[in-house]
Amino acid sequence: MPDCIIVGGGIIGLLTARQLFLEGVDVLLLEKGPLGGESSWAGGGIISPLYPWYYDDAVNVLAQRSKILYPSLTKELFEENGNDSELINSGLFTVIDDDPTQRQVIFDWIDRWSIDARYVDEKAAIRQIESTVGDAVDKGIWMPDILQIRNPKFVVALKASFEHLSIPYQEHCTVEEIITDGSKVTGVKTGQENYPTDKVVIASGAWSAQFSVTQASVKVNPVKGQMIMYNGEPDLVKRIVLAEGHYIIPRKDGRILAGSTLEKIGFDKSTSSSALDELHQAAVQLIPLLADLKIERQWAGLRPGTEKGIPYICQHDDVEGLYVHAGHFRNGIVLGAASAQLMVDVILNREPWCDAIPYTMQAAH
Repeated sequence: MPDCIIVGGGIIGLLTARQLFLEGVDVLLLEKGPLGGESSWAGGGIISPLYPWYYDDAVNVLAQRSKILYPSLTKELFEENGNDSELINSGLFTVIDDDPTQRQVIFDWIDRWSIDARYVDEKAAIRQIESTVGDAVDKGIWMPDILQIRNPKFVVALKASFEHLSIPYQEHCTVEEIITDGSKVTGVKTGQENYPTDKVVIASGAWSAQFSVTQASVKVNPVKGQMIMYNGEPDLVKRIVLAEGHYIIPRKDGRILAGSTLEKIGFDKSTSSSALDELHQAAVQLIPLLADLKIERQWAGLRPGTEKGIPYICQHDDVEGLYVHAGHFRNGIVLGAASAQLMVDVILNREPWCDAIPYTMQAAH
């Protein structure tokens, strides 16, 4: 019998299970589809929240720690199994408007978190940062040390780590219910069999509130995001550019991502021509040369939405042995490395590396 079962094999579940295993915990990870097959695969992989100055401290503290952790984590994975997660420094230019109040909020955030950032409003200086931008990119905040990770490759590296370390997992194994005896976890029920255990971590992304023990207590809902990808040449675009919620992410091999929509329409992962048009038009405004590139692909993923974007990283209040690690919304990869560390601290009942109260069941999420 495993000490702990992790329900969900996205980035959050993978990082949690791996960290627990490295701490000596006998784990089993169960995933209803392929590992990393939902929003972990579908996202953009920017190692920063979009517009971080509008987020609660609870999000920023995780983001800042994860930013420090990812270089060593991806290096460890590469040395362990040879899979490159393509963590690269692209920097991020965020277009902002002329609102002095907004600008002061941004400057206060920069000072508080000691961020390397500056305001740029001269066309020549902006073109030095990214030569391909259009006229819509006329002023904004430049953060030169923002990283990105190629999330599908990160998933591959984590799966290879599970193989290398012999961490038990099962794909295509749907957990239908959490089994309890009174107010205590005793196992999980799948379509194939029941698995006994004393501890269960629900890390099921947008599906985390679908169990009877979480339906009333965990406020996580699916939020669809659609993206498109262009096929370009390496270094054609060098920087991540963001304006009015739409962003451009240049990959190492020349592919360029454009995202993303925000759609609260339930568990629907279909793509639409209207979303493609919206994303393409926004992308061309930011980087005009994209008008001449082929759109190679369009896809959608379901984010685990919470109202404030603050995840649950906690023990359940009413069920002993049940833990919830979900609700990271748009920032699963951004927060993942630090979030997994905190979840492991909670599970092992040791002093957490940060204040854990903002991530508890009763906190505002």
